[in-house]
Amino acid sequence: MALFVMEKTFPEPASDELVEKMRNAAEVCFEINGMQRKVTYASADRLRFVCVMDAPDLATARRALESAGMVYERLWPATSF
Repeated sequence: MALFVMEKTFPEPASDELVEKMRNAAEVCFEINGMQRKVTYASADRLRFVCVMDAPDLATARRALESAGMVYERLWPATSF
């Protein structure tokens, strides 16, 4: 497994309902693709989100996020130290 970071922004603050909907959709797609969400951070104004996940590779991470309907600005491999 490799570590990846996804960055997403919203034009207006994300509601609790939207965040829950995204989380539920991602969980299903992550499980199907053998991925695991490690942690998600939201900015105080809820306009920016960063999700750290484990995935077999970048293509799998992209496929899972797209299957979940996630539109993101960046997805990049990361190293934890």
